[in-house]
Amino acid sequence: MSATLKFDPKSLAEFNKAMTEYAFNCHETIRDIALKNAALICRESMMLTPPMGAGGKGGLTVSGEKAGKRAISADVRKIYVAADNRKGIAPLILLTTKLAYATKAGNPSEFRNLLDGAGRTALKRGTRILQAIANDYDDDRAFRKAKNYFNRSQFRTNEYGLGFQRNLEPLHKTLLTKAGGRFKKNGRPFEPLTNWRNKVLVETDAEIQAYIDTRTPMVGKLKSGWFKVLMTLPKPSSRENKSNFGTSGIGNYIKAHAGTAGNYTFTDTKSNVDLMLTNGIADLNNVSTQADVKSTVLGLRYKMLRIDLEQRLKKAADKFNKKQ
Repeated sequence: MSATLKFDPKSLAEFNKAMTEYAFNCHETIRDIALKNAALICRESMMLTPPMGAGGKGGLTVSGEKAGKRAISADVRKIYVAADNRKGIAPLILLTTKLAYATKAGNPSEFRNLLDGAGRTALKRGTRILQAIANDYDDDRAFRKAKNYFNRSQFRTNEYGLGFQRNLEPLHKTLLTKAGGRFKKNGRPFEPLTNWRNKVLVETDAEIQAYIDTRTPMVGKLKSGWFKVLMTLPKPSSRENKSNFGTSGIGNYIKAHAGTAGNYTFTDTKSNVDLMLTNGIADLNNVSTQADVKSTVLGLRYKMLRIDLEQRLKKAADKFNKKQ
């Protein structure tokens, strides 16, 4: 889904009127005013398109990048938990459940796979019987102990199989698709699994982090279309042959994705200036819509035009009065 900066007739008329008034009073062409504000619209759209730092700040800087990476990590960890994770009881309970089903299914090979490495360490945090199973390195005897113990127990199951999950991407993508692309509803985070007991067990936390690391390079991509437009827009007359207007302080995590998602159309005649900016990916999964980026940016530009005009007129009046 694309985001195009087009406004309702009333707000657009007000914005155009403000630009015309600004151009007249500052003795600048409407073309230059339009191009300056187009560049700033791109910049502010980048700034306000998620991710952003705490308090909605830092959307152009490393603060936004860190926030985006934290969000990805949190989403992945809503699905997966590692057997070697020492926080909480979820790893132990999920591992115990898998061991129970392996023994009840008469599957000593799967039992050994679960108990090796991180699984054995996790089981040592359990009851005395579970510790005895973990400490018994005779696989056949440990399996018999477990079978006797788990035969008297009832466990809930889930749909994700007996062993440790090795490929984390398919389930993550499936749950994202079911949730509409994000684990958020009405702007609020939610759990993609209905119960923490449905979390999927991975052997080590390093495996979860390695998967997260493959996802985080995508942070900043939704913003990048605005950067593409900003860099290709014609420059105002006063900025000709200068390429840095509106580009200072933009993080590399945005620039790294600048491709073909951003476009603009610009028509300049003696009587009219037409300019439309488009970012083809900014509203993926309704990210920009939920953040109300378009309305916020337009309101900010309108406000800043008024403030700048007032300051310029005051400066001109003060300069005139000093000569009297």
